[in-house]
Amino acid sequence: MKNKITLVLIVLVSTLLFPFSALAAEKQDRALIISTSNDITEVRILDTIISNFTSDITVKSDEESIKLDEYTHVFYVGTINKKISTDLINQMENFQGKVIFFGKNVEQLKKRFAFVKTFKYETIRSVSIPKSTIRTEIEETRIIKKIEVVGKNQEIIASGDDTKPLIIKDNDSYYVGTTTFHNPIGMVIGEALYEVFGKQPNSERVKYLRLEDIHPKVDAANLKEVAKYLKEQNIPYLVTVIPVYTSPKTQEEINLSDVPELVKVLQYMQKNGASFILHGYKHQYRDTETGEGFEFWDVDNNRPVYQSKDDKIVIPTNEVQQQKLEDYEKKYIEDAIQNGVEEMISHRLYPLAFEPSHYAMSQAGYKIIAEHFSTYVGQLQITDQSRKSTYSLITDGKPSFLHGMKLIPETMGYIDKDIKNPNNPYELSLKNMKAKGDDIAQYSDSYFAAFYHPYLGLDTLKEVLSILNSYPNTTWLDLKQSTNEVKVDDILIQSNNGEITIEKDILSSEYETTIVVNHSFKYFLIAGGLLFIMVIYLITSRFNLNSSTEIRNE
Repeated sequence: MKNKITLVLIVLVSTLLFPFSALAAEKQDRALIISTSNDITEVRILDTIISNFTSDITVKSDEESIKLDEYTHVFYVGTINKKISTDLINQMENFQGKVIFFGKNVEQLKKRFAFVKTFKYETIRSVSIPKSTIRTEIEETRIIKKIEVVGKNQEIIASGDDTKPLIIKDNDSYYVGTTTFHNPIGMVIGEALYEVFGKQPNSERVKYLRLEDIHPKVDAANLKEVAKYLKEQNIPYLVTVIPVYTSPKTQEEINLSDVPELVKVLQYMQKNGASFILHGYKHQYRDTETGEGFEFWDVDNNRPVYQSKDDKIVIPTNEVQQQKLEDYEKKYIEDAIQNGVEEMISHRLYPLAFEPSHYAMSQAGYKIIAEHFSTYVGQLQITDQSRKSTYSLITDGKPSFLHGMKLIPETMGYIDKDIKNPNNPYELSLKNMKAKGDDIAQYSDSYFAAFYHPYLGLDTLKEVLSILNSYPNTTWLDLKQSTNEVKVDDILIQSNNGEITIEKDILSSEYETTIVVNHSFKYFLIAGGLLFIMVIYLITSRFNLNSSTEIRNE
């Protein structure tokens, strides 16, 4: 009884002395983005940037019912001039968390944002963070709000052209003079959010090499040379696999089962540092070269894949027609994923993540993919208006529109031929890759991530690796070391701590059944041939023995 009383007293004293410590430990950051426009493009980019700090992100229109006390951080995106409701003004004025206000309408919060006055726009060609060495040039002119800081205790978090305020802080209130978040402004906002969320960057950053577009027509010997070198260097790496190659001229399909030498190389790679990414099923929708075409985006019509490539294009005029098109897209993507995973695992090749061809995929497509993959690799298509509306996060994250998938970014591009310099065709690409790496090296937790086509050869790959290795305090990404999950029908692939486990039926698909039958038939023929040879040998031996006996008897 005495011990119980002592325990109760300890708990009471702890609660009195540290009343909020337990609550603070349990409290999770919850971010709300309030949008004032139907154009969701910039909001999704902001969502992506915030996702480096919390995966609990809600996006709402300012027309919806909003209760700010459910969140820790509120981001108001004032894309258009609009009257803020009295209720929302009162909530933001009295909100105990942090309010980050972007763009227009800030003058309506007369108390919380009394420290800032905005005027018409001005232009900038660079962004910087005054209390650091971070400074990035902008390729094209950007427009920001002209800001006057009213007061003495405010802090300039970020500037344009070194002297023009871009992000201003006053206690728990932040004003950002823009609603366009494409990089490098997005990178500067991301850097500022470390302070907003009260988080410290990691001491080590991540780098990775991704071998791209590995399909059944790839030169197996060349790939093996690259794989052996990476093994010698003890470098883990990523490999995007396309299980089927389709000839754009003859429509002939080549499967992995048709190229056993390539399969052996891929199995060797998986055992020696490679982690596989499903890069679609055919990397092709219309009659384009596998590895060059798009699979999950109808480029000719700039829309999702809503119909068979040979069908007459339907422009929906009602909800029924639109639903029919969306149903087609869903089945098309589901079939591609199912077939791709089934064919890979039939050869004991286990994908751990997904990457669409050319990063092109609809918002509905992301939702479908998230039902099967826990990890997405690459850049993001932000809207269904155009495949060119992409954003490249420089850290990892979990944007809300990826529906739980972890995003592993690609940040430094790839090696392309520079026709202006035939003596060194890759010189410009290598310089551009290094320049991108040097720029993002200024920012916290940035990934140094590049992809490479093995047909370019080992020498150029060594130059890419030299660039990736030039950044200190970095570690190679080994996807197998982290938790990843892939699930289609009754197939479950999981990875963690360097191990891959798989749950499936003995024969999980028609493709695998066909392979087993063909292999069994091949072994049957071999066994039958050996048996036939043995029988002939025994008969011949018997005949020779009889002949010898007859001769001796004579």
